[in-house]
Amino acid sequence: MAGERRYPHGVASNDDPTGGNARFQQLSAAVQESGHGDDAALLAELLAEPDRLMAESVLASLVDSRAELLGSAASFAAWAEPVLDAVGADGFIARRVREWGLFKALQSGAPVDRAALAAASNWLQRKVTEEADSAVVLTALGEVGRTKRVRNLAKTRAGRLRSPGRSSKPSQS
Repeated sequence: MAGERRYPHGVASNDDPTGGNARFQQLSAAVQESGHGDDAALLAELLAEPDRLMAESVLASLVDSRAELLGSAASFAAWAEPVLDAVGADGFIARRVREWGLFKALQSGAPVDRAALAAASNWLQRKVTEEADSAVVLTALGEVGRTKRVRNLAKTRAGRLRSPGRSSKPSQS
């Protein structure tokens, strides 16, 4: 049916505008229930959604869920390419995709890009602080982190990873 988009469970984008919460819930459920093969159709639905803030919020959760599921930096980059093509190089979603790429690269042992880490959002810096398993990455964040809290936590975690009895990844330049 041309011009009519359908969300799961029969909620259509041209429904009563006061039903925005219902559309948000349905789109969010679609992200949670969808598989990788559904992403092109889901992306098209989100890009056609008239409520841009809602669409961006749900698209961010799609990016986050796929980034969590896709193991390597390369597999995430391949998945994210059509998303970036669709949303463009600017804006929140493009930044979130780039930051997930940086996070995955750091987790895979790639050299630390101190400038990219320093320019990263508070979200990414906190994520690195909480989840990085490399003393080198955490030491760099301890030096370039945006907030005192992030710098201190990163330094503390780096020290714990270097302490005797703990193994850390080999040193990177």
